[in-house]
Amino acid sequence: MDMRQVSIAAILTSGLICCHTFAAKAQEPQTALAHIKYEFVHLDDTNFRDNPRKEEMMLYIGQDAVMYNSFTLAATLEKLKEDMEKRTGIAAGNTGQRNGTGQSRVFINAPNMSNETLYLFPEAGKAFVVNRLGTTTYIIPHRFPNIEWQINEAVREVGGYSCQQATGTFGGRQYTAWFTTELPFPYGPWKLQGLPGLILEAEDSTGEVMFRYAGFDIQEGSGIEIALPEDAVTTTAKDFAKAKAAFDKNPMANALRNAETPRGANTQRKMVLKDQSGRELSPEEFNAIREMAMKEGKIKQLNNPLELEDK
Repeated sequence: MDMRQVSIAAILTSGLICCHTFAAKAQEPQTALAHIKYEFVHLDDTNFRDNPRKEEMMLYIGQDAVMYNSFTLAATLEKLKEDMEKRTGIAAGNTGQRNGTGQSRVFINAPNMSNETLYLFPEAGKAFVVNRLGTTTYIIPHRFPNIEWQINEAVREVGGYSCQQATGTFGGRQYTAWFTTELPFPYGPWKLQGLPGLILEAEDSTGEVMFRYAGFDIQEGSGIEIALPEDAVTTTAKDFAKAKAAFDKNPMANALRNAETPRGANTQRKMVLKDQSGRELSPEEFNAIREMAMKEGKIKQLNNPLELEDK
């Protein structure tokens, strides 16, 4: 087993990030009207071409806002919460969200599961990434993605919808997208947006980034809100990257150092280490696996990011 197979639940925060109260949290919450699921494939480390990152992602669409995050993470969290409730009889709260008295908080940091949530507010021309280190949630302002698309004559069917081809460049990559005016939402996976219809599939010219259609549904009565978290603080992308790099150097030590619940707190914090098969690991097993993976050069590095250029 190598480090790519290890999951870490409830890793607690470490390191300091320069941050301050974020005024943009005043954005009015919007209820999700519909959602589209994508199968996301990304060759994030060119040294492991046979092992690209694969994840199911979900785009929630509101009246004038979208929220894009990991469906894989949400499903894993739900399973962990159910397991905790069966063992303890105490309701588990959501990751990074405030919980009531006596609840547990579950946090996950695992391979092929992103903790990032992207928010786009087109009318305001604003974009934000919400990310987490341990139990602390951060808001990182990003440049709003304005893409100059070229709509082409090519057409094809995707998921039963008639789609038209468009090409455009973003973040140093040339994308081919397939969008449908049958779903008149000017959005798409991740930051790919701005066409006169919903983007159902997209792929970059190198084949290193792919978004495949996995289903569309009207969001009826789910109560899912598109809103920046109230309990988050803001930082810059540069400062967050520095803190994350420090955290990733020794996640186990950082977790153990911060694993105790603050005195007087009513929230239970539990750290659970699991491998890909769901088997629970002791801290000693985790450290041994990590050290062996490092010696054998089996830990993946992000040497091929989604955005090759900050444009």
